[in-house]
Amino acid sequence: MPLSIRHILTIVPLVLSLTISAHPVDSLLEIFDRKPSLKNADAFFAYLYEDGFTDAPRMYRDVPTPPLDTVKALVWYWAGEWYYATQQYPLAEKNLLRALDLMQYADKISYSDNLAMLGLVEMRQSKYEEALRYMQRCYELDMESGDPERICSSLNTIAGTLMAAGDPTEGMKYELRAIEYAKKAGNPARLAVVYGMASEIEHTLRNDEQALCYADSACVMEATTGNTHKMMVRQSQKASILNGLKRYEEAYQILAKVIPYFRQSGDQLSLAISLNKMGIALHGLGKPNEALTHLYEAISICQSIGNMMNEAYAQREVYEILFRDNPDEARTHLLRYHELKDSLYSQATAEQIARFNAEFRVCEYAVENTRLKQRDKMYAIIAIIAAVLITIATTIAVLWYRKRREEMDKQLNALMIKVNSFKAQEAKSVPVETTEVKPDKQLSAAERRFLENIMHTTTQMMPNEAITVEKIAGKLIMTPKTLYRRVMELTGISAKQYLLLIQLEQSQRILVEEPEASILDVAMRCGFENANTFSGAFKRVYNLSPTEFRRQAEG
Repeated sequence: MPLSIRHILTIVPLVLSLTISAHPVDSLLEIFDRKPSLKNADAFFAYLYEDGFTDAPRMYRDVPTPPLDTVKALVWYWAGEWYYATQQYPLAEKNLLRALDLMQYADKISYSDNLAMLGLVEMRQSKYEEALRYMQRCYELDMESGDPERICSSLNTIAGTLMAAGDPTEGMKYELRAIEYAKKAGNPARLAVVYGMASEIEHTLRNDEQALCYADSACVMEATTGNTHKMMVRQSQKASILNGLKRYEEAYQILAKVIPYFRQSGDQLSLAISLNKMGIALHGLGKPNEALTHLYEAISICQSIGNMMNEAYAQREVYEILFRDNPDEARTHLLRYHELKDSLYSQATAEQIARFNAEFRVCEYAVENTRLKQRDKMYAIIAIIAAVLITIATTIAVLWYRKRREEMDKQLNALMIKVNSFKAQEAKSVPVETTEVKPDKQLSAAERRFLENIMHTTTQMMPNEAITVEKIAGKLIMTPKTLYRRVMELTGISAKQYLLLIQLEQSQRILVEEPEASILDVAMRCGFENANTFSGAFKRVYNLSPTEFRRQAEG
């Protein structure tokens, strides 16, 4: 018994899902989720690198042993990226949300990237309210960064989401701003993306002549990048516009080249969109049976990847082809089209209502606040008193901070004098021709803060544990190699010598201020392993033992 269209539409998504679930990424991610560890994370990233998905085998930069939360965030973020690229949007959403809980405590760039990916994933699933919420937060962070390429990207995604949510007019406003930032960035690939989105929005607004201009501009930009896949996407967009202009034969010729490429590449979303457009072109050319074949396949793929918007377009086109010769089946497709349309509309409406409610609450709060002030002026007095107290507290805090800065500056100045003296002493201890004594340099504010941070961190650690370069580097979240390099650049001595001088500077204060403290006690409180190590280092630097130094200070 032959399979009906309905059976085919049921079976194909199941086969696709079974095929997708067998991928090694699923297994590697499952192993990591069962036992989160650096080893399992490295195995996951190694596979992505070998597969050509990432450009590095590890994602931790120069941090050899990152915190576990950082590892989790990176694994889940890149899992979200991979699932998005393979059009498994629910899995992408799941992993990106897990990463987001940890990314919000990371740097703003990583957090913004996570929000941007979530915005794209939600848009692909027609969850427009959620997509716009994520993209608004992403846009705010990108504006803070001042990076025109990042700002352009977030504006472009917002524009596309508004278009899909049924508000292309508003979307075009964002897209025009995205084009401005893309031109500032000067990146041809980015310009191709925004021109492509502009062509889609203008096509949705039925401004097809303008849409075609944008589409041609996108193709020109894409040609300079050498990205075949993106060029095929631009050609597919152009074919849609040609359909709108009823230039069906031109659209057909483009799609006849594009569709086989997307089949081979495995890009199911682009394939479904192109099949949809081919159905429209064939219908316009008077070939309804061929059109239906392409449209049914587009519907099947859209259902498998959860793309309601493009399925709705295909269902409507099927209805228009069938309603004369097969009204019963046509009605089924019409009902499905309205079901999808109502679902998309309700989500878009929910976003608009949420925005209105937020604005309404702000206005309502302002009115209520004014009414309460008129009823009871005591609240205004309390507010003034609170403001005065806050001002006083702020002033005290500023004064305390300034005093602390002055103390830190004094300590650093004293330490730098010791550093210069130490360099001079070291220079005399070896032949002149083998010694290069660096001249003193004027430190910038940032450089002083860096050295002060080392001094403060070292002083805080002294009473509890022995001081080493590795431990201090770990506290400052950098590698020992980086710490060595930065200290040598700023002081002319090694990081180990710089830390030693901080320890000895602290020991001098204790020796003078606490004459009853034993040498062993001073050594331990200044981060030395024992009294002998402390006394030897003190003698080597100051040409005095700690006891002799204390005696001179007392006398």
